[in-house]
Amino acid sequence: MPKKISIAIDMDDVLAGTTEKMVDFFNQMNQTTYTPDDLLTLDLEEAFNEKQRAAFIRELNQPGFTRDLAVKENAIEVVAELNQQYDVYIATAAMEIPGSFQDKFEWLQEHFPFLDVNHYIYCGNKKVVRSDYLIDDNIKQLHQFRGTGILFTAKFNQKIDTPFKRIDNWTKAYQHFIDDYEERLEEVQYNRLQTYKQGLALLK
Repeated sequence: MPKKISIAIDMDDVLAGTTEKMVDFFNQMNQTTYTPDDLLTLDLEEAFNEKQRAAFIRELNQPGFTRDLAVKENAIEVVAELNQQYDVYIATAAMEIPGSFQDKFEWLQEHFPFLDVNHYIYCGNKKVVRSDYLIDDNIKQLHQFRGTGILFTAKFNQKIDTPFKRIDNWTKAYQHFIDDYEERLEEVQYNRLQTYKQGLALLK
């Protein structure tokens, strides 16, 4: 039976420690010693030449790269709780790295086997996602999303001002969506009513 509220959750740097794996892999390729914290101040355009970036993207597309990503702390436990009260979807921008499709599917099956595989959404622009909430680390995707966007803090977005509600980790996500469930329900009901009124106005 469908639940009253739906949430779409991004995978990379929200459920999975993608940045950490990418930085380690880049260091191996280029004999560098960057850390994820360097992303707070590093100008990627200046730090890496076009040849390095192209070679890196090719490697990201190789089967296996995303298969062994670490799971974010408390993500499994909290998403399992969310799945009891919400319709949970996984919305990942896999179109950017098409070689990751199978890896991402298998990774989700291994770590989040309780989620419905029919709720996996592989997309580019998350404007197509029709859930009430989207938890994502990418501000551009949140702007394109039509529901209520929630910014999940990642290394590269820590210093960015944003109009979106920010949650730093999965413990905070639990508080926002489980502890404050009644507030979320009221919020969703209000937002749906506003959308309905806007639709009626367009018909006049």
